[in-house]
Amino acid sequence: MSSENGERGGGAEGAPPEQLALIRESVRQAKGPKAKPRTWRGAALAGRLPVARVLVDKGVLHLDRYFDYAVPEELDADAQPGVRVRVRFGAGRHRVRDGRREGGGLIDGFLVERLAESDYSGPLAALAQVVSPEPVLSEELLGLARAVADRYAGSLADVLQLAVPPRSARAEQKPSPAPLPPPEVPEVGSWGRYERGAGFLEALAAGGAARAVWNALPGPE
Repeated sequence: MSSENGERGGGAEGAPPEQLALIRESVRQAKGPKAKPRTWRGAALAGRLPVARVLVDKGVLHLDRYFDYAVPEELDADAQPGVRVRVRFGAGRHRVRDGRREGGGLIDGFLVERLAESDYSGPLAALAQVVSPEPVLSEELLGLARAVADRYAGSLADVLQLAVPPRSARAEQKPSPAPLPPPEVPEVGSWGRYERGAGFLEALAAGGAARAVWNALPGPE
């Protein structure tokens, strides 16, 4: 800025030029860039089950499968099946340093299971980050989503986007309530008229997925 511009942009005596004041204010209000997860170069791997099988959040059919990643020792406790993770995806085979595959863009995913070794013969990239240690993808939900994707020719990642609610960090910070006790077995009542009515109620009360074919008997109840 020339001295001429400085004189025209200045305000009261000793005050900074208006343009500089605006720049300083915008810099002060600007948010700093988010820190990228570590590459874990040279970091020790988990001693037990050092491989994580991950479903990446890519809703394209040719990527509708699991990918294996190495588990750094520092993430061992949090990297449990069902948690949200971030991984680097798309690195070529030639991008290997210290036996660890590097590069690629960061992408979200779900950790499906932990393994002692991988079927992939090449070097593995490391998990970039465990987004939250809260398991959100149960084995039952994963099986259901897989069945829905296969039935309707979709990808598993697309189905899980609808099946798993978005993350709420505020809700995760609250302690989980204690599980409710199982309900007591109800009175048999009018189900006693049926040969297996009492057994059906007991199976439901035990938490089983009881199934039955019911032919209603005549009567007011």
